[in-house]
Order: sequence, then C-alpha cells, then structure tokens
Amino acid sequence: MTKIIKSEQKKSQILAAASELFSQYGYKINMDQIAKAANVSKQTVYSHFKNKDELFETCMQTRCIERELSPSAFDMDAPVAEELVKFGMKFQNLLLDEQARQTFQNAVSQANTHPEIAAVYLQSGPQKTTNLLAEYLKDKVNSGDFNLSVSSSPRIAAMQLLLMFHGKSAYWGFFGQDSQESDEDRLNYIQECVALFINGNRS
Repeated sequence: MTKIIKSEQKKSQILAAASELFSQYGYKINMDQIAKAANVSKQTVYSHFKNKDELFETCMQTRCIERELSPSAFDMDAPVAEELVKFGMKFQNLLLDEQARQTFQNAVSQANTHPEIAAVYLQSGPQKTTNLLAEYLKDKVNSGDFNLSVSSSPRIAAMQLLLMFHGKSAYWGFFGQDSQESDEDRLNYIQECVALFINGNRS
C-alpha cells in the first residue's frame, strides 16, 4: 500500500511540474526538464507516461477534471437550463485559468511549425469537452427533457453553445487582457446564452 501511495505521489509531482512547464514554455520542453522540475528520475517519468504526448494530454485532462468538466459534472435529475448554466460557468472558469490560457497560447503560437501540438491540444481539450456536453444533450433528448432543432445534432449544438460560452471574458483573456467583468456580469452572460440556446431549439 505504501508503495502505491508513493507512486501516486510521484505521478502527482510529475503532472504538477509538467503542467507548469507546458504552460510557460509550450511543447518544446523535454522529459529531462520535466523530471528535474518534478524532482524524480527520467525513468520514473516514463514509468507513468510512455511519451510526451501522453503526458501533455493527461495534463489537459487533469485541468478539466479539476474544473469539474467530467461526466460527473452533470446532475441528470436537475433542470437542463440549470445544469447548462453551471457547466457554462465552469467552462469559462477553465478558459480564464492562467495555465490553461498559457497552454492555449503556446499551442496557437506553434501551430504552423508544430501542427502536432495543436492536434494534441484540440484532442485532449476542446474535443473532449465538446464530446462531454454532446453526450449530456443526447441523453436529455433521448429522455424527452430537451429538444434539438431538426437541422442540428447533439455535437453541433454542443459546439455552438461552447463557442457562445467563451464570451468577452475568455476572448479578452486570450490576449492577456482583463474584460473588467464581474462574476455577476459573467453569470448573467452565461444565463443569457443558455436561454438563447434553449429557445432556439424549441420545437
């Protein structure tokens, strides 16, 4: 049991160090630098993660889970509008997270020279979040708790809503600027997005 606990502690150290390095320096960091920052051997890093792609993806997934952007994020018994507002705020909070913002900026800045970095970022972040929301909407449609317009699909609808959720706060944040919006302003915006989304999908 002690050995398992120590192994998990080292894995946590590696993830924390890797997240910080990825957000600061982008994908150009190597496993030696990560091992040094985590105060473990490179062999230990490879015992938990087979390559840098897997480590990067795990870092992204961890950030989403920390912000409760996981299947457990939804209460399937709660009203759809209420759950979408809660999810929207969590999603926007993730976008405003300093490490998440820096990781996004690094992926964009290296997209032309290292398109594989952008591909990993899209797969481990935006695509997983879109799939998560799409599955929730699909379940709600199947249960009769929600309607989608005949020209839409759960995945298209999820993408539309997530893009709306960015709002001024996230957009300004991508450029390192403060939108000067209060938490109440942001909540009101998310609520308006959800209302527009639901009204637009009423049959």
